[in-house]
Amino acid sequence: MQRILIVEDDPRMLELLTSILEAEGYAVDVTDNGQAGIERAMSNPLPDALILDLNMRDVLGWDVIRSIRGASVGSDVPILVLSAFGSAQDRDEAFDAGCTAYESKPVDRDRLIDRVKAVLKSRSR
Repeated sequence: MQRILIVEDDPRMLELLTSILEAEGYAVDVTDNGQAGIERAMSNPLPDALILDLNMRDVLGWDVIRSIRGASVGSDVPILVLSAFGSAQDRDEAFDAGCTAYESKPVDRDRLIDRVKAVLKSRSR
């Protein structure tokens, strides 16, 4: 079973994402802050993918991405940014930091599942 780590500080969004992904058969691990997201992304068992909000209270998502990409363990985990920030500048900065894919909120269920499958497939290449 593939494991998805969700780093999201909005409890309602966290619950919604968890429900959608578990219904699709994924194992889901969650945290509501960026620092814990960094730690969990680099600890065993490593997640198969990470879904990340950019606007976190403690560590901004861009910094979470940079920390993970700069680590020796877990640096290749695909990162799907799911954020209310939808400007071209926000997207560009997320990709420059090292995200694999970017979706603006709100995202519908089918689109989310398609993006998760795509980022998981990108890791197997």
